[in-house]
Amino acid sequence: MKSIPLALRNHLAQDTTSWTFLMKVVCKDGTVFGFTTLDADVTHDDGGGDLVYRADQGFTPQRLQATADLGVDNTDLQGWYSDTGISEARIRAGLFDFARVWVYRVNFMDLSQGHEIVAAGTLGESKYSDTGWVTEFRSLSQQLKQPLAQLYSLTCRARFGSKPIGTPGASITERKPCNKDIVWSPGTVTAVGAEPDRLFSDSGRGEPDGFYKPGVVEWLTGQNAGAQVEVVAFAADQFELLLPTPYPIEAGDTYRVRQDCDKTFAMCKTRHNNTLNNRSEHLTPVADAASVQTPGANIDRSGT
Repeated sequence: MKSIPLALRNHLAQDTTSWTFLMKVVCKDGTVFGFTTLDADVTHDDGGGDLVYRADQGFTPQRLQATADLGVDNTDLQGWYSDTGISEARIRAGLFDFARVWVYRVNFMDLSQGHEIVAAGTLGESKYSDTGWVTEFRSLSQQLKQPLAQLYSLTCRARFGSKPIGTPGASITERKPCNKDIVWSPGTVTAVGAEPDRLFSDSGRGEPDGFYKPGVVEWLTGQNAGAQVEVVAFAADQFELLLPTPYPIEAGDTYRVRQDCDKTFAMCKTRHNNTLNNRSEHLTPVADAASVQTPGANIDRSGT
């Protein structure tokens, strides 16, 4: 049963009301945004401190689809760009990826009545146009559909760089972690390749070829600031990215790069020296291809 403050519930029961929606978004980098459907800014404290819910970027929730059978509640949330808030560049750089979101209903004429939690969850796929953005809302029941049991696999199941649960300062914690330290190395783009959104060079690098295969690049400055992209090749100080960046890479852009892991036992042993924390069953027998063929298909029955 939903809990609504008594004063707000009495207000909503009246013939004439003055309520509005507020949306609070906490991005994965810790940035917090507030939006409102009202035509004026609203400052409200939901328990985490005062936050200004801005009207200039708009916020229009579409029909909320909800069920009572633990299905995933979902809707689309729409807003507009602003020079001082959400921009197309920030959307394309992954600002809303896996961001946490709360949607409140408040009486904007008397905020002391508290708020009703209309929805809470995470943001899914985000789209953008010339004037605004649309992002998908998914309720917390989405997490109930994620597998929890440990499965057998030939490759490691731990996320690279994860630490034991409760490790102070760790960004990734797991019950069965990789327990390998992530080491970032800074750099600056000195040249851009034929594909300016996938190929770039840094003449200041000194690592051997293949050192960052696989790896991860995070952009610190430039139009792609905040975006992370996987590295699929590294040779002669040139990087090749798995996917194109949101915007073309430019000389002078700064970044940081780290090694990753392809989750095979061989790389865990030779590159990371971390076999004691390997979370795979790499010695599991794999069916021989010949044994799954039609019985007798390779037998010569000609008598010769």
